[in-house]
Amino acid sequence: MKDQEDYIDNFNQQREFFQKNFALKIGRQRTDLKSEDILKNSCPVCGYLTLDERDSFDICAICFWEDDGIDDFEENNDSGPNHMTLKEGREVFHEAKRKLLTSNFGDDNLIDTLKNKFISLDNSIEERNLHKTEIIELQNEIVDLLTKNKIYGLEKLFDK
Repeated sequence: MKDQEDYIDNFNQQREFFQKNFALKIGRQRTDLKSEDILKNSCPVCGYLTLDERDSFDICAICFWEDDGIDDFEENNDSGPNHMTLKEGREVFHEAKRKLLTSNFGDDNLIDTLKNKFISLDNSIEERNLHKTEIIELQNEIVDLLTKNKIYGLEKLFDK
């Protein structure tokens, strides 16, 4: 239970970090206030900036959640395209990420590389020690690794 509480705290801190440091201009598409660059939106399951628009059925490249607009206030409602609730989706992602971060698969280069990249990204968010472009680059490296290796959701790493 403590592990789940820590995950929820970390998840909320991560989404709060993105909201404070990647300010929205207007609309469902995030626009950087300073540069007019279109930014991604925070996924309601994994919390990373992966969705082009909220509530438009974009699929997160990290957790593979299809965003049907369900968010915190309705986390126990069924999400039709995902065949589970948002709360269940978060639990699946949390368990997969926990497995990844505690894994000791020395012979699996993909798992080790992803583990190190997630640790770097999460530490940078927690410590607020990187410029936002560096954070986006780290996150994009994770997305590229998952996409290139046809991993459609972090939990799929362990389905081999």
